[in-house]
Amino acid sequence: MHPPLAKPRAIVDRDLIETLDLGPNAPLENGPYFTVSPDNSRVAVGVRRASIAGDSYCTGIYVIDRDRNARLIDSGPGVSFFRFDNFYGTNGFPSGVTKLITPRWSADGTLLAFLKLVDGKLELRLWDGTKTVKPVTVGAHDIVDFRFGDHDRSIIYKVRDESSGRMALRAESRSGYRFDDRYFPFASNLPWPSGIPTYRYEAVSLGDGSVRAASEAEEQLMTAKEVEAHGARDVHARTVPDANGVGHLVAGSIGNERPCPSTACADVEGEPWIAAPNVVGYVRREGWARSVMAIYAWTIGSAEPRRLYSTSDLLSNCTPFGIDLLCGREGSTRPRYLDRISLQTGKSKPLFEPNPDFGKLALGRVDRLHWTNNRGIECFGDLTYPPDYQPGGRYPLIVVQYESRGFLRGGTGDEFPVQLFARDGYLVLTVQRPRSPFFGQGLSAIERQRRQNEGFTERRSILSAIETKVTQLVEAGLADPERIGITGLSDGSTTVQFAALHSKLFKAASVSGCCWEPSQTWLSGPSLQNYYHELGWPASPEDDPRMWSDISLARNASRVAFPILIQAADGEYLVALEAIRALRAANSPVDLFVFPDEVHIKRHPAARTSIYRRNLRWFDFWLSGKRPTSDSGDAEEAARWADMQQKWRADHIASVSQRPLEAGRAIPQPPNARQ
Repeated sequence: MHPPLAKPRAIVDRDLIETLDLGPNAPLENGPYFTVSPDNSRVAVGVRRASIAGDSYCTGIYVIDRDRNARLIDSGPGVSFFRFDNFYGTNGFPSGVTKLITPRWSADGTLLAFLKLVDGKLELRLWDGTKTVKPVTVGAHDIVDFRFGDHDRSIIYKVRDESSGRMALRAESRSGYRFDDRYFPFASNLPWPSGIPTYRYEAVSLGDGSVRAASEAEEQLMTAKEVEAHGARDVHARTVPDANGVGHLVAGSIGNERPCPSTACADVEGEPWIAAPNVVGYVRREGWARSVMAIYAWTIGSAEPRRLYSTSDLLSNCTPFGIDLLCGREGSTRPRYLDRISLQTGKSKPLFEPNPDFGKLALGRVDRLHWTNNRGIECFGDLTYPPDYQPGGRYPLIVVQYESRGFLRGGTGDEFPVQLFARDGYLVLTVQRPRSPFFGQGLSAIERQRRQNEGFTERRSILSAIETKVTQLVEAGLADPERIGITGLSDGSTTVQFAALHSKLFKAASVSGCCWEPSQTWLSGPSLQNYYHELGWPASPEDDPRMWSDISLARNASRVAFPILIQAADGEYLVALEAIRALRAANSPVDLFVFPDEVHIKRHPAARTSIYRRNLRWFDFWLSGKRPTSDSGDAEEAARWADMQQKWRADHIASVSQRPLEAGRAIPQPPNARQ
């Protein structure tokens, strides 16, 4: 007899936060996060795991052979985060996005080099196939990129040196800093270094460890486009953006490149590759609202490419692996893994599954949904059901923005845990941000954004995309119209703010960071505000009152439609204070929590855990009337929210009672009065 199958257990926050992740958590840098050895026998990939208890990360490098045997060749504490080189004229501005780590093979495949964080800086490490990983460089500054050179006898690398900028700021501090374009007051009370940091190229000998300045030819090697070639190495492939920024395939020998004439050669995702002599492979987005990823092969000079494979999963970093294709892959309920896709049979098989136990969890079913908004723009998203969903009943619904491709962890920024909401009895609608109403008109980026901001045209389009599907779910008898919440970070937060003044569907909201208010004209700093002005935002709090009346919570505090929870980074919370003060004065429910040492994308695992849990408590309170037990540490928090609720109801009833009523008509109940 077979032993009984273990019952799937309920998912918890640790399952989402402490997954073993491949690659960065957002694509801010170009380059692969895994690489294939020259003989196609092994794959090297960088990994990362968070620790809630330690509020930390560890990182490592796995090498996997063709038989799926995975070997962890190196690991260590800490993780490096991407910083902007040129953030409105400054450098070193943090993002909260983990840095791309690309392991690289030597030309003969006997060596593997990679970057490792040691004592707060990135250093080079080398593995020769044995048990030993050796340090190649130990310096005072970060190494940001590298290549093998000189027939694998040396490594050329790029060093980021910020010391001159820091020294200049220290010297300037003695006489006071001039308030200029280096300032972003919402993020820091100090200026950021101007310009870009100093970069230099060096070469280290793998024989004796000697270091020298890189030659001009070696510097060019660092900046040259990497080409994966199978067959003729004089064939190259690349994408060329059109007037709308959409990449079109171009390939051929140098000086004789040809554009692919087919529309199926547009919207290329990632880098194309040389699949065979005179044949280019590539991945593109297509289908309804570009929700499908398809793999194609184009014979250079032919009229049409061949479609070889398609999926609604998210594919990334696809590269040839023997006669197959190896891609990073993630599904709505499956974290990223390495998948080996046979383009001959159309079947795939995981090569490296970093989270083999994730499939043992009790997860909610996910349905892919297609619809159009009120402008006829194609939209898509995913509906996640509670694991114990029973047809026939109406469920509370939470909207999560603004990406719905790949693993549905917690929306953009990972603060709104889809499967945890579902576990606790919510339907969850994740919505992919639709294309701009001005897409395809050949406008410059600045002009397109100006038009999007005029009358908040694009914001209305995004809100319509959400409202249309939410209304359909209500009409289908799935969602309870009195228990609908909405969430968002960054662009998603802007949509929530706009919905607070222009929608009657939502009963509670949670955002990470807020708000667009007149105070942004001085909190943003000169450089950022000048840019905002180019995009159509008012130059001062007094300018364009009509625009502020459409977006400002501070100027419309008494008519904000729902309670708002804000869980902000200490590097961003100042922009919320104008709205917070006005909302509290108007008894509109709002609560603000500030997380130290955080930026736009939260970096600390412990903070993310607290954010997850508070978001659950917030929606439980406002949508489901749930209260923690009196001996719970959350009881004080719930009591504060109950006080907000009571004052809000009292104000609402008072304002309604002052209006003349038609005979026989009862005073309506305030929003969220339902217990």
